[in-house]
Amino acid sequence: MPGYARHPERRAAVLAGVLALGLCSACGAPAEPSRFRIENLAASWSNGEIEVRIEQRIDLDEEARDALRHSVPLTITLELVLRGAASRSGLHRQQRHYEIRYLPLSERWQLRDGDDGPTRTFPRLRHVLTDLRRVDISLETGALPGGEYELLARCYLDQQRMPPPMRLPALFQERWDHASGWTVWPLDIEPGA
Repeated sequence: MPGYARHPERRAAVLAGVLALGLCSACGAPAEPSRFRIENLAASWSNGEIEVRIEQRIDLDEEARDALRHSVPLTITLELVLRGAASRSGLHRQQRHYEIRYLPLSERWQLRDGDDGPTRTFPRLRHVLTDLRRVDISLETGALPGGEYELLARCYLDQQRMPPPMRLPALFQERWDHASGWTVWPLDIEPGA
């Protein structure tokens, strides 16, 4: 009988080593370009609201497209954060969810805006992704003191909104990591505006 079978601490060390090798299997591999990218962000504040226009690139890999074709809905989340430029403390946070779903009987694609927002139907997935290229959002902030602020935005494939059996594999498989980096837009608010 091998020595590690009688000693649980050795068994744990071997298991930890195997897990570390598995997690580092992609170490040294060239980084793939991000599948999601915010290409342009513009915002203006007026009367307690920030009007935001985002132009983004959304590209789903073949595994995500295959999941959609097998009637697994996928959600793309757009996250916005308003913070003070000097303090870097977050003042407002908003998330918008866009659920993509395939209807095999009608061979149509649906895009639902928000959890209870309107649903639009498209003949092809590329039309859905084109529709998501430009998004206009209003972020209610209420009155803000004059000063310098920053609006941060990012978009990602929301793994928490996947069906439960897919969440754990998606968490550990890099191919499900579809996310843009944070994009920052400086926002100046005049005192008394």
